[in-house]
Amino acid sequence: MTTMESASEIRVVALLMTILIAGGLRPSAAAETDGDGRLVYRLTEEQPADTLVANVAGDSGLQGSEFRYVLINNNEPGLALFRIDGGGLLRTSDVVDRDALCPRRAACSVAVDVAAQRGQEVTVVKTRVDIADLNDNTPAFDAPEVEFHLAESTPPGMLFPLPVADDPDGPPNGVVGYRLSPESGKFAVQMQNLSAGDVDVRLVLNQLLDRQHEDLYTLSLVAFDGGHPQLSASTIIRIYVDDVRQYFPRFDNDSYEVLLPENSLPGSTVIQLHASSAPGAVIVYAFSRRTQTIYGRQFAINSTTGEVTLLNTVDRASYSLSVITSVILTLCKRSFILRHNCRIGRPALCKYMDCYSFADPGGMEG
Repeated sequence: MTTMESASEIRVVALLMTILIAGGLRPSAAAETDGDGRLVYRLTEEQPADTLVANVAGDSGLQGSEFRYVLINNNEPGLALFRIDGGGLLRTSDVVDRDALCPRRAACSVAVDVAAQRGQEVTVVKTRVDIADLNDNTPAFDAPEVEFHLAESTPPGMLFPLPVADDPDGPPNGVVGYRLSPESGKFAVQMQNLSAGDVDVRLVLNQLLDRQHEDLYTLSLVAFDGGHPQLSASTIIRIYVDDVRQYFPRFDNDSYEVLLPENSLPGSTVIQLHASSAPGAVIVYAFSRRTQTIYGRQFAINSTTGEVTLLNTVDRASYSLSVITSVILTLCKRSFILRHNCRIGRPALCKYMDCYSFADPGGMEG
């Protein structure tokens, strides 16, 4: 082969590569087609704007200079995060923040419909972009420190509500567990996943308290996520051992169970709470700060009588609520859970109230 022939062959190969690139012939990015016939693509969140997501034109077979491509406005949340160029390539138009688009959700996807027009002929290509989560958020507590004031006579086995850490990452990168540091034989942490996706975290008293031996415990409550590397946050738990038995509120019953029909009208009574204390004491009932923020439009409590009422129609299967009663400088905090229960085809909400009490002169709200 002559030098001239070799050079000519190299030019032909180079020209062919240029044509392939200019024509947008890239390997297909579609890994599969879902049950609705959509091309499925995957994108990891936090990629920069103009990141290539997929070659929609190539994957659909609708490519060529005669085609014009546009995104169809299907009112899909997150559609504005994408654009399609003149070559039928789907790209990001902005940084995709999965935690803002689908906070705490295990799955996050955006349906993207593309119209490919050639002359008067329009073909709709349906695609779905699944957004993969990065562990880019650290768990966070609302307050850096929480105080408990426990009576020396508090029996082992009592449970006390602990603050819950927030992490907008989806599973498994969200919060997966809690622990105490340093480990304590007196106390432990109990975590329960509720049916509505909420988490109930409790401090458990394992052993009898002895105020003469130790009247203050300082621990860290650590919340950790399931990401790699694992991220965590902590809040300080101070537990004061007090002799305040004479001020402890006493509830009428050790436990309560109330059936609330699912079709209950606003204004219906959920439960009538009643606590008593030392003679002459004034008891004030209130929702905790967290309960008031989340469920203040769903439930109300009469600060004088302790009556909990429904403000709106029942719209979910379970609620986790906390009630604080104050007695002079003493608070007693109770929590209860509304659970969905079906009995012979009659949906109902069952309410259970845990039995415990503790004094809290600092006015802790969880």
